[in-house]
Amino acid sequence: MHTRPAHPLRTTAIFVAAATLLCFGIASPVVFGALPEEFAGLIVPVAQLTPLLTALVLFFVLRSGRLSDVFALRWGRSWSGVGVSLAAVVAIGLLQLGAGLATGHTLSSPDAVLIAAAAVPVLLVMQSVFAVGEELGWRGWLVTQLREKPFWLIAGVSAAAWVIWHLPALPLIVGDGGWEPGAAYLLAIASWAPFMVALRLWSGSVWPAVIVHGALNSVRVFLTQSIASGEGVNWLVELAGCVLWLAAAAVLHSRIRSRDARRSEHAPVSAL
Repeated sequence: MHTRPAHPLRTTAIFVAAATLLCFGIASPVVFGALPEEFAGLIVPVAQLTPLLTALVLFFVLRSGRLSDVFALRWGRSWSGVGVSLAAVVAIGLLQLGAGLATGHTLSSPDAVLIAAAAVPVLLVMQSVFAVGEELGWRGWLVTQLREKPFWLIAGVSAAAWVIWHLPALPLIVGDGGWEPGAAYLLAIASWAPFMVALRLWSGSVWPAVIVHGALNSVRVFLTQSIASGEGVNWLVELAGCVLWLAAAAVLHSRIRSRDARRSEHAPVSAL
């Protein structure tokens, strides 16, 4: 059991600010040129640990319950959650691929596609491992703090927090491609957050969010960038992805509401 968080929005603001400052401190040597850009591949996985490290500090300060409950570490319905999340990544990725091909993207060579496909399982595992530090913070600890709030408020806070935290490391992620890749990336992660929150609440576990995070950075990239590609940012493809991810979150949230309603109907009535 865990206690009801006191002042959850204030605690959330402290968490986001501290995690973002810590991310900035880790990313800044490469961002400002103190270290060569080749170090970005080492810096980014370390920066991904900052939400978890910040959440652990607050957990031990606040002492709000058992660690396994506060961070949603129990397996719960994780197998179902993993299946749902991977199906969503593949379905939405294929729809984005189709939108790209319909608006000027060109197919990559078969050899290039096969090489990229062979790397997907390894990248999925690696990216899921890297995602643990983020997801135990964002969809583990943070969702627990906000669990008494309405779903879309939790989803909005999660999306805003995730976007803010990415800002210090954004140059390491998108490189020198200009403002459009950065804006498209931030818009994408904001649209993923509600689905990942719904997945956490539906499954009762943080682990499906970890897996879907890894899949977004591997399976989705393969479907939307390796099979076909075009010049610059295709905003139709990006906006289609955002709409589809928000729709997926709404569908999963409706399943949660239906489940909770059924539980309420079958709950024993206390005698007056």
